[in-house]
Amino acid sequence: MDEFERHGIGVVSGRDACARALRSPELTSDPGAGSPSVLLRDGEDHTRVRAVLREIIAGLEPFPAALRASIEDVVAGLGTTFDLVRDFARPVAGLVTSAVLGVDLDDVFLDHLEATTANLDVFGGDGRAGQASAFRLAVQLSRTTAGPGGLTALRAAHAAGRLDEDELMINAVVLAHAAYENSLNFLAGAGLELASAPASRSVRELVTAICPARYVLRFGPDGPVAISLTDGLPFGLGRHACPGSGVAVAEAEIALGALAKLLDGGCRVGEVRWKTHPVFHGLSEAVVTLASGNR
Repeated sequence: MDEFERHGIGVVSGRDACARALRSPELTSDPGAGSPSVLLRDGEDHTRVRAVLREIIAGLEPFPAALRASIEDVVAGLGTTFDLVRDFARPVAGLVTSAVLGVDLDDVFLDHLEATTANLDVFGGDGRAGQASAFRLAVQLSRTTAGPGGLTALRAAHAAGRLDEDELMINAVVLAHAAYENSLNFLAGAGLELASAPASRSVRELVTAICPARYVLRFGPDGPVAISLTDGLPFGLGRHACPGSGVAVAEAEIALGALAKLLDGGCRVGEVRWKTHPVFHGLSEAVVTLASGNR
C-alpha cells in the first residue's frame, strides 16, 4: 500500500487528464478547514492572497544583478570535493529565499524550513514535527526586522487590510517554503545530471524531467485526489500554477550555468542518496570530486 492509498487519496495521471483536473472547477484546493494558506484556498480569498504574493515575486523580475553575483560566488567558492545539496543547492536556494523575503536567513532557519517538508505526512496530514517547524518559522518571521522585500510587503498588505493576521503569519512561511524547497531539490538534481552526463538540455527541459514537486492535492465530490505533475506539468496549470516560475528558471540558469563551467574539466560522482518523501522529489546527498587540475 503506497502513501496515497493509505490516506484514501486517488491519483490522476497522464498529461491530458492532469491538465483537465488542474483546471477543473469541480476540484478545489480547499479541504474545508478554513486554512489561511494560499495553497489551501480557492475563490475570491485565493485570488486576493495570490495577488499580494505575485506582487512580491515581481520584485525579482528581472533577476537582480547583485543576486546573480552572489549565486556565482557560491559556485566559485566550491572546493575540489563538494556535496551538491549542502554546498551548492542549499546556499543558492537560501540566497534567493532571503532575497524574496528581504530577510537574512541563517542555517537554523533553513533547517526548520527543510523539516517543514521532510516531516510532513502526505500533503501535511499528521506530521507533527513538520507542523512544529512551520510554527517556529511563522513566529520567527513575525518578530524579524525586515528590509525591502516580501516580508515587508506582506506586513504592508496587512496594514492596508488586504490580508488578515492569520494570512500574514502563515503565508510568510508559504512564501519561504515555495522559494526554497523546490529550488533546493531541483538544483541538486540538475547538478547531478550535469556531473553524471553533461548534456545540452535547457533548464525548462531539466525542470520537466526532474519535477521536484510531483503531485498537488485537490478535493472533489468523490474525495481527495493527487494530481501528478510529472508528465510535463512541473509548474502546474490553472489558477494555482506556480506564480514564481520565471524567477525559478532565471535562478537555475545562473546557478547551473556557473556549475556547468566548473564541471567542464571533468568530475567523479561519489555517494548519492535520495529523499523518500512521496511528493517532494530530491537528493539528500550527492558528493562530486573535480578531476585533477580542474580548478
